[in-house]
Amino acid sequence: MTSTSFKLAVLECDQPLDAARKALGGHTGVWTALFAEAAKSLNLPADRVIVIRYNAEETLPAFDEINGILISGSRYNAWEDIPWINNLVEFTKECVARKIPVIGICFGHQIVGRALGSVVNRNEAGWEVAPTVLGLHDKGKEIFGKDTITLHLMNRDIVRDCPAGFQVLAYTPKTSIHSLYKPGEVFTVQGHPEFKPEITGELLKMRNESKIIPDDTYQDALSRLDNQHDGVLVTEAFVKFLGVA
Repeated sequence: MTSTSFKLAVLECDQPLDAARKALGGHTGVWTALFAEAAKSLNLPADRVIVIRYNAEETLPAFDEINGILISGSRYNAWEDIPWINNLVEFTKECVARKIPVIGICFGHQIVGRALGSVVNRNEAGWEVAPTVLGLHDKGKEIFGKDTITLHLMNRDIVRDCPAGFQVLAYTPKTSIHSLYKPGEVFTVQGHPEFKPEITGELLKMRNESKIIPDDTYQDALSRLDNQHDGVLVTEAFVKFLGVA
């Protein structure tokens, strides 16, 4: 570990399905590899961001143990009244109050929205799945250095409004708030920078077989499954957000 390493708690709110979990090491394994790749792209030491695993359903870190948090995706609904989810929302509020940097991914994006007072619920426009092009507002274009980005999506819930003092970076025709941002404090994305085709494909198959994702949505998603996406680019933006680049 370098003397300037950033200790990032990855709060695992679920696990990938069996194949992805075994091959890639779950959320912590995927994020460890992705932050190392982003650091390399930025000519930084591979261990500039040290990922530390916590099972958010069981325990949350002490504030003096970490420099920041990343809240993972999940099969759960961020708006549900479940004790561990309620605890996570309160913990996120405290992190924001203490100005501990918070990164939110999909479910994590929604948890952050809820912690900041936004309404989170089902998106009447339905599922967004597989690699999808996101439009960017001016601040998003500045941060990502592009006019659009592409991310793997796997969501049917939505953050309804942008809290005061925060900016929306990205959007799609179905979802107006795909990313919340406040420099040094909060950076969320509704998409999954960490997903690979095998992760998305496994989830799609399971949810289609369970009749959660309709056949037409499933077939359309399969047609885009191997499209290029900007997971490393977005993670580079996370590294800069954390102040270690």
